[in-house]
Amino acid sequence: MTPLIRAQTKAASVTASWWRKPEMELTHAFDQPRAESTDELVTLFSTEIWRFSVSQISHRDDAEDVVMETFAAAFRDFPKVLGAENQLHWLLAVARRKVADHYRKQYRRSEQPISETGVGTGDVPNSDQLVTRQALAALSVDQREALILKYVNGLSIDEVGEVMRRSGAATNSLQRARESLRLALNPNPIQTQTESQTGEDR
Repeated sequence: MTPLIRAQTKAASVTASWWRKPEMELTHAFDQPRAESTDELVTLFSTEIWRFSVSQISHRDDAEDVVMETFAAAFRDFPKVLGAENQLHWLLAVARRKVADHYRKQYRRSEQPISETGVGTGDVPNSDQLVTRQALAALSVDQREALILKYVNGLSIDEVGEVMRRSGAATNSLQRARESLRLALNPNPIQTQTESQTGEDR
């Protein structure tokens, strides 16, 4: 691994928020910057690959490993990266495979793929982040990936399908993920609504 990858990964982990803020503009192919060298590739896309990895893997060190392995693979196949229609989508597809490899290794070691608390090394999440990560951990792999690609990386539905290579199923996965997440975060919506109305009546 080159020092640049490690340095950029560390920088991304510090500067990138875990969840994309609503006011941030979405990334689309027509305004996507293109890298012409490996250094530019890391500089342009390390933050987005970090967002995806740390949203999938609770331990910060493991997420950093995924980022570095993703860029190492990109360096090995750099001619393919140069020829890719969307370089970010190409990298995200590689990152998906690296995340899957990470969990396969953990499974072979008889470890849980996602910790109960979702707290990584050096992370001190607040209560909302903790509940959200636990809810994400309960989703299926496809649902979790679709949700993260859409709301963390800011991709459109079509772009989510392209990265997941399941364009027809991306919309369904996202819909099921949103419903599952909504129920996990608010399991008693009727009760909550009733309590809110009672409070207003008082």
